[in-house]
Amino acid sequence: MSSQSVNSEPKEAATAGTTLSASPATYSFLNNDGIDQMTPLPRKKASSLSLSDQWTSLHSMTKLTQLDQPGSGAAPARASSTNLKRYGSRLSTGSLASIGSRRPSITQRIKRTVIDHARVASYAFAFDIDGVIVKGPNTIPEAKEAMRMLNGENPYNVKVPYIFVTNGGGRDEEARSKDLSDRLGVEITKDQVIQGHTPMKDLVDVYDNVLVVGGVGDACRKVAEGYGFKNVYIPLDVMNWNPSVSPYYTLTEEDKKVVKDADFSKINIQAILVFADSRNWAADQQIILDLLLSKDGVLGTDSTTYEEGPGIYFAHSDFVWATNYKQSRYGMGALQVSIAALFREHTGKELKVIRFGKPQRGTFKYANKVLTKWRKDVLDEHVEEMSAAEETEDDSSDELHFTAKSNKGVFISDSEDEDDGDSDDEGLTVQKLSQLTLDLPPASTVYFVGDTPESDIRFANSHDESWHSILVKTGVYQGGTIPKYKPKHTCENVLEAVKYAIEREHKMELEEWNKGALEPEHGAVDVPVTLEEKIVEKPEKEEK
Repeated sequence: MSSQSVNSEPKEAATAGTTLSASPATYSFLNNDGIDQMTPLPRKKASSLSLSDQWTSLHSMTKLTQLDQPGSGAAPARASSTNLKRYGSRLSTGSLASIGSRRPSITQRIKRTVIDHARVASYAFAFDIDGVIVKGPNTIPEAKEAMRMLNGENPYNVKVPYIFVTNGGGRDEEARSKDLSDRLGVEITKDQVIQGHTPMKDLVDVYDNVLVVGGVGDACRKVAEGYGFKNVYIPLDVMNWNPSVSPYYTLTEEDKKVVKDADFSKINIQAILVFADSRNWAADQQIILDLLLSKDGVLGTDSTTYEEGPGIYFAHSDFVWATNYKQSRYGMGALQVSIAALFREHTGKELKVIRFGKPQRGTFKYANKVLTKWRKDVLDEHVEEMSAAEETEDDSSDELHFTAKSNKGVFISDSEDEDDGDSDDEGLTVQKLSQLTLDLPPASTVYFVGDTPESDIRFANSHDESWHSILVKTGVYQGGTIPKYKPKHTCENVLEAVKYAIEREHKMELEEWNKGALEPEHGAVDVPVTLEEKIVEKPEKEEK
């Protein structure tokens, strides 16, 4: 991420002096970043079988590999993801399938009419919050049941990993997750929540002095300090330093309780971070523009080039958002337009900004990383529960079991360390598997549910073909209109969206399950499949 001054003239305007080539009637301050010209990443080949069933196949293969180990008279060693991580290269799901093809009948399936054993889905969900889960101060009624369904309370007994990607902010991720938990009646952790300003954590080591804008009182200052920023200032601090900066606003007693004394004639602000919607447009705009037009971010100074001010970062660019009022309200994107227009009118130059939030690609990459980790965490928890249940049934069994410690990381995410220092664990250091580290298979589909075509649907459609956009009618978008960015599916509300995806995915999962599966024996009953049922006897060795 570049930390260069955002006041520099863009390349496309460099030969046009101080004027922009596009007319005000056609030029947009918000759509000048080329997102609509981006080519989405192609859909990755991924299995529709559940993550836990894919894990079970690996478990079965591991067991048979250990049983084949020559000269081994002892019970099979406990499996360990640590050794998988420590040795050799990585293995994709496709490579795993090729290994399985050389050992026929590692697992076998019986054809089924429904798949309803407990498992973790290969697909996943990502949700916007405002207009999908909540509207103004109220929780959208269907949201509670939707989350319960994703947690396994559905006809197919499948748990579906999910995260929240909101352009909102103004409080830390822990507070947001607690609010969601209270509203929805399910546990939501901070690891499932991405807010507009969450990726700004990566700027902590870049800037020492920052001005954080937006939110109530000093709430955003506290969020930034929680991220690790050293010297965090807010517009109220500036108005306290010199009231003439914003002559039409007088600090209240509540304001005075949160201000920080500072001499801004001696402080260089290195970056402006707009964390949340402004509660005082007039004052915030004035202070932001004073800094953008300053020399080296020192208030009261003037740049002669208009290229020496601090960088400016916006948590998102939502032009409007929904409340209980019948018409949409202007949001941070509108503030961005206002500041950019004032800057251009004053300088003749375009204000260059760095944007986070939907539909930006940087936020998409960040969301993908968070979702991958969360899918792995959900799978790990499921495997722990399965293993604990089986060990309780037969604690003395010689079968291969994964303990709560050792099963973690059977599939790993890119963010994990390659070595955790457990050098005495021999685990899977046998034959072929001893040289492999397993990547978590990609999600077969990521369903993104949003209410705003310009940010949510554009976000889901622009970056990866495996993301499936769903537009709901409980927020900004209202039925009867044609959205500029068309979703792959439209639903009345979030519950309808969840039901649609679960049914769609079960159909694809069932189709893949039954491919190559054995016909049930006469009179056989279609029953849920357990992990132990999938581990077959060691095949007889061929005679030489």
